[in-house]
Amino acid sequence: MNLLDRFNAVFFRTYTYRILDNFLELALGLLPFLIAGIFAVALLQRFTLRLPQITILRSNSAPGIAAATLAGIAAPLPVYLAVPFSAVLLSAGMPAAVVIAFLVACPLIDPNLFLLTWGAFGLPMAIARVLTAFCLGAGAGLISKNVAGRFTLRPADELAGSALDSHNFGRPLWLALRKQGLFILKIFSISLLLGAALMALVPPEFIRTLFSGSGYSAILIAIALGVPFYQCGGASIPIMEALHQLGLSGGAVLAFFISGPATKLSALYAFQAGFGLRAVALYVAFTMAGAFLAGVFYSFTF
Repeated sequence: MNLLDRFNAVFFRTYTYRILDNFLELALGLLPFLIAGIFAVALLQRFTLRLPQITILRSNSAPGIAAATLAGIAAPLPVYLAVPFSAVLLSAGMPAAVVIAFLVACPLIDPNLFLLTWGAFGLPMAIARVLTAFCLGAGAGLISKNVAGRFTLRPADELAGSALDSHNFGRPLWLALRKQGLFILKIFSISLLLGAALMALVPPEFIRTLFSGSGYSAILIAIALGVPFYQCGGASIPIMEALHQLGLSGGAVLAFFISGPATKLSALYAFQAGFGLRAVALYVAFTMAGAFLAGVFYSFTF
């Protein structure tokens, strides 16, 4: 046996090889969905600022709230941009309940996350994320409509900042693709590496033991983990895919995907800036309850 054969015999038994092998497996499985998501985000950003021109979004009614929720699901906006953009919507004459529906749904899912979730977990999980985001967004809008006057928005000029000015939605398509592609690939590659390391280093028995017991306890643990550990929507998917392959239930994964983005510091600051601390507390309670119910329903359905 020559030196190269000896090296190969040793290398193929190492954790480094297992991590690299898992990395390539995860990357190849998600790459088509990642590319499609980058194109979807770049295209949708060009139409986001046209939302105030849609007539139904000016209606303080159930159809208007539903339409705003769908717009929030489709809008590829991070929360730090969704807040000043909400001020634009208010200034354009959209009712507060409609804006709240948009703002609640916006961080929970977008077309890129839908495609990546589909690639990692299958179409049922991707649809479940959309339906949960719709229920939470529309529910928040309807509640806001029925308690109008108790939680008032601050003036639009106090919510608006320079974020929208610095984020050029009208940039050429090729430039938007380049910016989105570089940003998503940078974060996504790191998360793929972390997910690959989890699959190589964490025994499946540990995950099964950690989330053992009733389905309710596993979902509650996943919700609790989503609060401090969720950082970026796309970046969390390979990590959760690895944990799912190690034994984490689908219901717990869905609960994590809802609780995480809803309780990011940027999301909480967004609601505090617009509505105050009391509304933030209600928002957290509302989304945590929604995450739990969605996780339980998914666990019993699939």
